[in-house]
Amino acid sequence: MASPRPQRLRVPASTSNVGPGFDAFSIALDLDLEVRWAPADKFTLERSGAIAQSDLRMGQDPTVRGMRRAATLAAVELPSGHLKISAPFPPGRGLGASGAGLVAGLMLGNRLTGNKLSDQILLDEAIQLEGNPENAVGAKMAGAHWSIASGPDQWIHMPVHLHRNLRLLLVIPPYSMPTKRSREALPTSVSFQRAMRQAHRPPILLEGLRTLKPDYIRLGVEDDLHVAPRVKLMTGARAMMDFAYEAGALGATLSGAGSALLIISRTGEVSNLEARLRSRAQRLWGEDGLVMTVKTTNRGAQFLRP
Repeated sequence: MASPRPQRLRVPASTSNVGPGFDAFSIALDLDLEVRWAPADKFTLERSGAIAQSDLRMGQDPTVRGMRRAATLAAVELPSGHLKISAPFPPGRGLGASGAGLVAGLMLGNRLTGNKLSDQILLDEAIQLEGNPENAVGAKMAGAHWSIASGPDQWIHMPVHLHRNLRLLLVIPPYSMPTKRSREALPTSVSFQRAMRQAHRPPILLEGLRTLKPDYIRLGVEDDLHVAPRVKLMTGARAMMDFAYEAGALGATLSGAGSALLIISRTGEVSNLEARLRSRAQRLWGEDGLVMTVKTTNRGAQFLRP
């Protein structure tokens, strides 16, 4: 077998949950995780950009895990090489770094072992490794999707229409939020009334994102089951969300499990909102607090010229 050629691919980050869409709703963002691989005598890993803040050992890295899983499924030994991963966003902020890494690793591992696995198998494996569908779906399929299990290891991924003038801002604090800690903060039981109110919100949220009706978005994005208990763990998060509404945001919530905040806006208003949020973030967290305006993307994971 000839030595594999260098490879390069990019995979979009994603925001998930978006209020009541817990472990179901994702929106792919125009922020990319980029992965490069080149043949080498041994397997090595290098991280650059903001993703270099990751302290995961090589065997725990999502991209490496995905590559190894693809090789196992193909029953082919994974060739050694130098893996370089870069991204403009830090890990542990609820921006789908893990899901993007798993998708990248599965796709790369599949190509390096003979392209034996279908796209459906790669997506299903990414969901299984991630433990929930939303960020894996955002990374692989792009766009916006609401996912629901239709059977054991079977999923329906329903496309969600977003208004063309929808704009999103990410307020990224200088600290991460481990998924384990954020899940431990969730209630283990809730009253019937709270469950009922939560069930009312998703269709209102989806209609708000389709039409940009402010009252629909603000009502629909509320989530006192998952967001409220997590925000209490995050320094400055509640104050920033309240300020975002005062500054004209259509909606404010956590991105994924946090610690990043997702602020919903529209074209024509986003620049002023970004400036005000950046000023407030600097007051809260100093120069280490980041504010980014992002767009949704319909460009999913893909290979590029090396």
